Amino acid sequence: MRFSLGNSPDAAGRSHVGATLDALAGKDPDRAAVSDGRETLTRSELLRRVQAMQAGLASARAPQRVLVATADAVPALCRLLAAARSGRAAVVVDPAHLQRYGDAIRDTLAPLMLEWPVALEKDRQGNAGAGVPGEPSLRPEAPFYIGLTSGSTGRPKAFQRSHRSWIESFRLAGAAFALDADERVFVPGGLGHSLHLFGAAHALHQGWRVDIARGFQPAAVMRRMQAAGSTVLVATPTQLRLLARAGERDGLRLACLRRILISGAKWHERDRDRVAAVFPQAECHEFYGTSETSFISHRGPADACSEGVGRPFPGVEVEVRGAGGDRLAEGMEGEIWVRSPLLFDGYVMGDEPMTRSADGWLTVGDRGHLDSAGRLHLAGRGGRMIVTSGLNVFAEEIEAVLMEHAGVLQAAVFGVADGLRGARIVAALQAGAEVDPGALRRHCLLRLERTKVPLRFHILDDWPLTPGGKSDLPAIEAEVSKREEAADAGVSRRRET
Repeated sequence: MRFSLGNSPDAAGRSHVGATLDALAGKDPDRAAVSDGRETLTRSELLRRVQAMQAGLASARAPQRVLVATADAVPALCRLLAAARSGRAAVVVDPAHLQRYGDAIRDTLAPLMLEWPVALEKDRQGNAGAGVPGEPSLRPEAPFYIGLTSGSTGRPKAFQRSHRSWIESFRLAGAAFALDADERVFVPGGLGHSLHLFGAAHALHQGWRVDIARGFQPAAVMRRMQAAGSTVLVATPTQLRLLARAGERDGLRLACLRRILISGAKWHERDRDRVAAVFPQAECHEFYGTSETSFISHRGPADACSEGVGRPFPGVEVEVRGAGGDRLAEGMEGEIWVRSPLLFDGYVMGDEPMTRSADGWLTVGDRGHLDSAGRLHLAGRGGRMIVTSGLNVFAEEIEAVLMEHAGVLQAAVFGVADGLRGARIVAALQAGAEVDPGALRRHCLLRLERTKVPLRFHILDDWPLTPGGKSDLPAIEAEVSKREEAADAGVSRRRET
């Protein structure tokens, strides 16, 4: 049976996150709901845990926002659901971000935020469900989740989402990705990343089992997916690439997996054969979106042979606009604007100058074009544009070319301040074998204009990843900048002598 709005648990009008837990527990209380490999909760245990946390929030007279750290995935999910059901918004933060940005978060949100009252929660574990206050009448537009993103400035920003934006996203995901009524979802990364948190929350809302990795170790994740009989994987392209390599190396084939949901960056076609070999029954569904917009477009099996990031989701309107705000014709590159019921409420901490709204439409500064079939093609993220020698260059275009080289496992491109060009283009690489810079340059020259070819290639033995499983661009850029400064200093010394 395929998923549809008619058979979803919220079809009866339960329109807030966490609304389905009672009915699911009543229907099949002993069915496993969530596991992190060390702790597993059944549906009834999940409900009791969430109810105990709701009671803790009520007794603490918690304000409208509560800080939820994601070090332990199962308690973090329970706290998110308790906050949502009690009419509060959970400020969900990865421990690494909490360590780095904790003071800014507390200083900005402190007047309306409480750090989770763990002591009260523990006091009520023995009486879970007792004295739980009735759920307030929640409006679909009420906020329930605040997450962190960095965007083009590299500074942390906190974005706010409503119940409606995620409930509607759950519905669209089920239909677009052809999800069944009984799935087993695997989330391989930290819940501080909205992609992984969404995948886990969606699974619990639908009554599917969700397994969460405590840390991203590809071989260990593959073994857990095999043991759990996972049917759906929610992953970034980097995570999927590393999982496929681990499976290939260890001779694993996971025939149980039927859907791979990919987002967070562009998925490179060179990975398709390796993924197909390790996950032989899995359909790949790539979707494009942002923390601020949720879903924008989807590229599934029907568009597997086409370029771009697919067609807009049903109910999502996409326009490509020029500098003056005019709508551009097909094939013309401009700024991508979106209108849908999935859009975020706004930033509650920090700001992003490239994110703008007008008349119900929103842009985050990404650029691309629409083709004659209505497929969206992404040129690049607005914040990653490099201006070199008067030419606007997107880092993603060069990274895609580098990833076509057989010896390159990962690639990240940056602009470094340069007195002659404004910025010079350099690349950081992780290589599977020794790669000759001259060969890389020739490879790029065959596919790119000369001004887009990186002037230097920096090979990194260790490739930093964010807790969410994406390339840690700020950390990589810092290392590249340090190497560029050392290289420039060496050139200056040679000139002096």
